[in-house]
Amino acid sequence: MKDLTKQQIYGYGAEPVEISDVLSYVESRNEAYGNKPNVKIFMYGDAGKWRVDAGVHFIGHNGRDEYQPFLLKAYKQYGRAENYAKALAEEHDFSFEGLKPELTNESMLLQYQKRKFGKDAFTDSLENEMAKHGTELMQTIEQYAVGDENEKAFLSKQEFEQMLNNHFMRIEDSMASLLKSNESQQNKNSFSDYLIEMKKQLKDHSQHFKGSVIERTVAAKQKMNDNVNGLLNNVRDSITDVKESAKNTVKQTILSMNERLKDFSTAIDQKLHEHEPVQLDRKSNKAMAAQELER
Repeated sequence: MKDLTKQQIYGYGAEPVEISDVLSYVESRNEAYGNKPNVKIFMYGDAGKWRVDAGVHFIGHNGRDEYQPFLLKAYKQYGRAENYAKALAEEHDFSFEGLKPELTNESMLLQYQKRKFGKDAFTDSLENEMAKHGTELMQTIEQYAVGDENEKAFLSKQEFEQMLNNHFMRIEDSMASLLKSNESQQNKNSFSDYLIEMKKQLKDHSQHFKGSVIERTVAAKQKMNDNVNGLLNNVRDSITDVKESAKNTVKQTILSMNERLKDFSTAIDQKLHEHEPVQLDRKSNKAMAAQELER
């Protein structure tokens, strides 16, 4: 009886509707009761598909809490359902509640949990590699950011900041290229493959940054040797200030890169599972049987 109640509460028997129908219902409840309903977008897996539902909460007659569920769409792939649900919530300022495990049938829940574990482990590995990369950059700065006998740096704080900005832009470009180059999934078929490639690219980028610092420092020294007055220029940054500024830039950028890594991990996850088979644990479900909105 408890399971049946859940199905009734969350609209297992609801017919699929358009989002415009939900918005019209929200407006009508607002006009009828004078309070704007709260709309929550959530997901659950049933009958071999990942469903996206909207739950409308409002205060009805005599101050009672009222609730009306709406079935919106169903997808074979979890990632596509999640993308749709998040975009919908953002567009209409609804709250995104994510997956409801208590409403998801057991086989699909196990499938989701296994996949989530792999994605989370991949994300953690990426963040660890990026943290190591940050440490390598700071070691390069400490060793190769040098100054003259007056402790004036050959490269300014502004130059290092620009070099680091370019450096991290190249990393992001590499991530985008890696994602695009394997869209067919002919070469990459696991998180491990992507992690190995990312580690290789980070190593290459680290070497490139070190080479750039050395090359530009040599050029700056030569320019100052050609102009003796340059060595007496007191407006140049101190080597201590340059190192501190550059290291702080690395620390701050590594922290912000973690969000990009999560997006990258999500994109890889969806790509790897784009054609995953789903558990076809069919149930007697009128809404699913009538569902023709799959994308």
